[in-house]
Amino acid sequence: MQLNKIKQYIKKHLPIVAQIYKHYESSQKIVNYFSTNYKKNALLSYTTYPFKKGQCLSHTNYYEAMSWAKILNKTGYNVDVIHYDYSSKINFSKYSVLIGFGDAFQKYFESGFNHVKTIYYGTGMHVCHQNHVTLKRIKDVYLKRGKWLCCSARFVEKTWTHQTFLVDAIIALGNEICKESYSKFYDGPIYSLPAPFFKVLDAHEILSQGHKNNIKGFLWFGSSGLIHKGLDLVLEVFANHPKIKLHICGPIKNELDFEKVYFKELYQLPNIITHGFVDISSQLFKEILQDCAFVISPSCSEGGCTGTLTAIGNGALIPIITKETTISTGFEIWINDLSVKDVEKAIDKALKLTENETLELRKRNLEYVLKYHSQENYYKELENAIIEILEVKNEL
Repeated sequence: MQLNKIKQYIKKHLPIVAQIYKHYESSQKIVNYFSTNYKKNALLSYTTYPFKKGQCLSHTNYYEAMSWAKILNKTGYNVDVIHYDYSSKINFSKYSVLIGFGDAFQKYFESGFNHVKTIYYGTGMHVCHQNHVTLKRIKDVYLKRGKWLCCSARFVEKTWTHQTFLVDAIIALGNEICKESYSKFYDGPIYSLPAPFFKVLDAHEILSQGHKNNIKGFLWFGSSGLIHKGLDLVLEVFANHPKIKLHICGPIKNELDFEKVYFKELYQLPNIITHGFVDISSQLFKEILQDCAFVISPSCSEGGCTGTLTAIGNGALIPIITKETTISTGFEIWINDLSVKDVEKAIDKALKLTENETLELRKRNLEYVLKYHSQENYYKELENAIIEILEVKNEL
């Protein structure tokens, strides 16, 4: 009885506590993180978590944010950091550079100051694209299942149009497809940036294990926005193909309406194994990768699709992807349309590969991702873009 009262109390008050904490985070500012004494100051508007909590494998934005800060500091700026929804007043007279994304950009352009160099960091495709396609996917599911599952979209409520139209430059995470989504609305310089991933496993070891057993399993590996990331399409295909195996790794329990509608596919079919959230440094993740040859991502909008890159870079899996994932290795299998029919066609193509063809494609995908999507290459490409935009003259 006492336990039930505790549960009821937590359920009642947790949203309030979460809101208080969110407000606290949004009002926090990290001043001169590197404790330097340069003449110029830069303001990074992104996430403050990495600067307070250290490195974390749950999302690459921890590495990305720290990389931006280090490069700014290296180029001669004292670096202040705020969360993207920072709610307090900002003294823009202090800064030479504003970089990142969020409320700070609108505040700057409406402040009356005009001396700050502004660089927007696009961590996904342009919001006008993203909001349209994510809601279209929600409507697709509604027409099939009779339920509005808006919790499984990736809808951006604040469009922050100032930051994608008035800035001096844009650095977009993803390939030319991502870049093109911005060029429709912006005529300034846009730089494409290869997304990084966390390498924690020996993919060559996993490749040899999978090849030895002639494994041809499939993996869906994603984060929130299950419909946005095409899990519904994948489930429908594998529900009709009981002889091929699918592993699902993602926060299913965070989207209870989706879980309820797709309960049968998620939990009651022997060929579909739903793991939920999986730590990429765990033994379980290694075993899942050893049981697969393909990673499938029918997403409608991404900024480099780090989940897919993680599966390739740690498990040498062959990507079965849409162009909207904004990655391309040159050795992928394309999903041409966001439909069950086209996902099924792509899977059929994968299954028709011979053992030697599968092995060769796995090797080539792994080589590409390790070379072009390493953290080191991300840092180098980001540094080159920032130096060019800021016209840094000194030797670094």
